[in-house]
Amino acid sequence: MPHRSPLPLPLGTLTALTALTARTVLVARAVRVSRVARASLAVMAALLVLVALPATAQAAPLPGRAATAHLVEGLTKSGRVHGLVVGYVSPAGRATYGFGRRSEGRYANAPDGRTLFEIGSITKTFTGLLLAQAVMTGKLRDTDAIRLSLPPGTITKDSPLYWVSYLDLATHTSGLPEAPDNLPSTDPQNPLAGYSTGLLLRYLGQASLLAPIGQNFYYSNVGAALAGYLLARSAGKDYERLAVDAICAPLGMLDTRITLSDDQNARMTHGHNAAGKVVPNWIVTGLEGAGALRSTADDLLSYAAANLGVTPTPLLPAARLAHLARKHVAAIPTLSLGYFWNIMNFGDKDYVLHAGRSGGYYALVLMSPADRAGVVLLCDTEGDFSKEGWKLLELLTGKSAG
Repeated sequence: MPHRSPLPLPLGTLTALTALTARTVLVARAVRVSRVARASLAVMAALLVLVALPATAQAAPLPGRAATAHLVEGLTKSGRVHGLVVGYVSPAGRATYGFGRRSEGRYANAPDGRTLFEIGSITKTFTGLLLAQAVMTGKLRDTDAIRLSLPPGTITKDSPLYWVSYLDLATHTSGLPEAPDNLPSTDPQNPLAGYSTGLLLRYLGQASLLAPIGQNFYYSNVGAALAGYLLARSAGKDYERLAVDAICAPLGMLDTRITLSDDQNARMTHGHNAAGKVVPNWIVTGLEGAGALRSTADDLLSYAAANLGVTPTPLLPAARLAHLARKHVAAIPTLSLGYFWNIMNFGDKDYVLHAGRSGGYYALVLMSPADRAGVVLLCDTEGDFSKEGWKLLELLTGKSAG
């Protein structure tokens, strides 16, 4: 059964987004204070415009189950996906619909809005929001060199990472590779297991870069994990505690966690590979900021609502900052990067999104800020289902996404 709840009015392609390699704008390493001040004023002016977006007309009704099933139920009926949940959010409210099976029994119920899934790299957007909060409270500037926040001696003056900044990490232009070269796991079904902060710091001490800093787009789990570690270290907490305290608790997201309670474990789906075989849940340690969170459709709808300003929260200014396009990917004219968010532009309209893929899951948060509308798609089977996500957003908004 769908779950619907009213939301208060606000106050005021595509499938390869996680594997792109392209040139971006080179950012100067040294800037005068006056130039930094002017850039900061420009960012804040843009944020004021974004936060003060005018209200739109009466929102259209949310899609029903039948229309949603027309787009996604074929995935579960064909066996391509074992179970999935679709969530919608807009000023009209919320709706969630589950299809397929939540567990392995032949007559198992469909998953629902409270079913937990791995969300993989959507975790990076939480890291981006934490970065935006730190910037807005003056704890750091995104142009600060990361070496200033690392344990002394981690990065020496002759290291190629000496001038890497938070902005370089957040826009995947640090030159760091996708994964560190000292992962201890030999299990292809759990490739990140056994990693640690100590191993990450040891890796940084001898890491080399794939490209000059700020110049090329290389999707980097290392960079996102490092950003998460630095923000947590600066806050005197571990990554999960920081994310819960700064984001999940204020938004009422009680099921978005790394460490699960017994009740949450009971509601956690099994992941499946593309052949439909059950696979282990990934254990992500030492790289938490890149992809360790688990969540539900209900929680991610709350997250999307806060990011869109559909639900007014104190996090909105930081969310808007995280959405600002900071680096353009020249080889993909429609793509820019915010703080770990992908910003796609079609027909002068921006869409903000991120997908997550782990060994047995696919997750997507896809938002249209102009419509204050968003879609959440959670699947318990490995694959790329972004095409379905875009179709769901078009169904929600009644508009083509280009």
